[in-house]
Amino acid sequence: MKFNWGNGILIFIILFLILSSIFIIFSFQHANDLVTDDYYNQGAAYSKQIEINKRSAIYSDSLQITSTNEKIELLVNKGLANITDSFQIYFFRPSDKSKDYKIGVLKNERIIVPKSRLMKGRYIIKLSWKSKKEIYLIEKEIFVN
Repeated sequence: MKFNWGNGILIFIILFLILSSIFIIFSFQHANDLVTDDYYNQGAAYSKQIEINKRSAIYSDSLQITSTNEKIELLVNKGLANITDSFQIYFFRPSDKSKDYKIGVLKNERIIVPKSRLMKGRYIIKLSWKSKKEIYLIEKEIFVN
């Protein structure tokens, strides 16, 4: 059989369709979740988040995190613990939202979270509270191993 440009085009089209099919099958096997369910609403309200971050900047050193083999211990500054009744602690996992972990804690300076509730990997700990009708938020990054 003689190889000419018609055979070359046919081979190219067949290879293109095979590679396209492989790519489509591969892309359907991966999760493509957004960071949050209401991603677009949060993007529209980002100016509020900037205000919360500015208000919370003075409290950025009020949270100390220590990690052992069995637990993660969060130490909240005594002054910060006195100005609020409760905290929300959110362990945010950027790579997989199904592994996020959220707890509500009453006024306490020492919060212990067992590592058995968390998967290995990178987390962003978000400590939020409300004081005088204003929302505050501190974010710290931790790696759980």
